[in-house]
Amino acid sequence: MKKSVNIKLTTIIRQPDAEDQVMELRSEGVLTEKNGRRYLQYDERQDDLDIRTTVKLGETDAVVMRSGGLQMRLPFLLDKEQTGNLRHGEESFMLTTKAHELIMTESRFKVRYDLALGSEFAGEYEMEIQFTEGTK
Repeated sequence: MKKSVNIKLTTIIRQPDAEDQVMELRSEGVLTEKNGRRYLQYDERQDDLDIRTTVKLGETDAVVMRSGGLQMRLPFLLDKEQTGNLRHGEESFMLTTKAHELIMTESRFKVRYDLALGSEFAGEYEMEIQFTEGTK
């Protein structure tokens, strides 16, 4: 199964001693289902970088993978630390996530997690992707 979808991505970043940052992105993408998993793919542009994003959705886990202008693998498993990575140009960083909330429905994916960049706590992040059937 493969279908066009409209995507609304909202990210909230909470850091100690700072106001919450809210970012929103709207894009068109493709939702594919195979072997009991759903794959959501879309393109985004960040700081003059073209990025291809794939979100792999399982029943109890998820992985956000980005390629193009930057390379990133961000895995999520409820209440368990997971290790990913981020590469931008020559720089490479280890990322650690710990998901406190992981919700998947037919039209929504939401994850709330702590993020560490190397050994430094980077904040609590909340990412929600809503996807509705597209017109293509």
